[in-house]
Amino acid sequence: MKCIFIGGADRSGTTMLASLLSKIDQSVVTPESLFKNEVLADQHFCTKIYCDLLENNDRFKSWALDITSLKKVEHSSFEDFYSDLIDLYNERRGAQYWIDHSPNNLVYSKWLNDVFSECYFIHIVRDGRAVAQSQVPLEWGSNTYLDASRAWNNKILYGFITQALFPNKTLLVKYEDLLHNEVNEISRIISFLNNPKIIDLNGIKNEFLPEFTKSQHALVGKAPDASRASAWKGKMTKQNIADFQYYAKDTLNLLDYKLIKTDGLKVTKLHLIKEYLKEIWFKKFVNPKKYIDKR
Repeated sequence: MKCIFIGGADRSGTTMLASLLSKIDQSVVTPESLFKNEVLADQHFCTKIYCDLLENNDRFKSWALDITSLKKVEHSSFEDFYSDLIDLYNERRGAQYWIDHSPNNLVYSKWLNDVFSECYFIHIVRDGRAVAQSQVPLEWGSNTYLDASRAWNNKILYGFITQALFPNKTLLVKYEDLLHNEVNEISRIISFLNNPKIIDLNGIKNEFLPEFTKSQHALVGKAPDASRASAWKGKMTKQNIADFQYYAKDTLNLLDYKLIKTDGLKVTKLHLIKEYLKEIWFKKFVNPKKYIDKR
């Protein structure tokens, strides 16, 4: 089984890209598998112990998958087990490609490369201001644009490190390029993946989304809409933009994302303190309750 690990900053289009790549013949797109980096296997792999750990992991529970049958198999390795796990999720149809869109994949790229003998990494990058505008209203992640800019800077760094470590296995894709020129970008990705066969589907897949995340991925399963590339501009205030550009302006420039003038608005020390306290308040008190209520 070949693994296609898509990663990048949260809300950068990892799920959308996975949905588009679902047209690869004999491929399966699973829900995010963040648990694979939380539940690590011992050096001497024991299937039963590992299954017990998975069954008690909240992230794995979102797959709603009964793995009782796997406990009876003696797997020789983590990769061996995951081949059977994906096969079970795919209703025993024998997938040749596993498409995993967990945003943190590139944080663990070295480990993934060591564990999975045939894998590709796709680093998807989206304008950080759009990322922030998409994420701040949610019940997880950053709650202010200042915090979001630092988080975006940090997260995309892992993608470029992955590219440096595995240049022949890693491809950089821009979210905006996918929206504006889907055909060319998908062709480029397919070529990078050594030209797997593409099947003609009536629609793009989105059934792999857990129920509690569907409201956050309302556009997944629909054709890319170019207007989404700049939709954030009409939703962020000048102060929001100034806040994000305070930490991320150099990174935006390097990635050819044009800076926006903010009419002389400055990020003062007092503003920094207020936003810092707001971030703490939301992270510690507001968001935990919202997160629990949604799940």
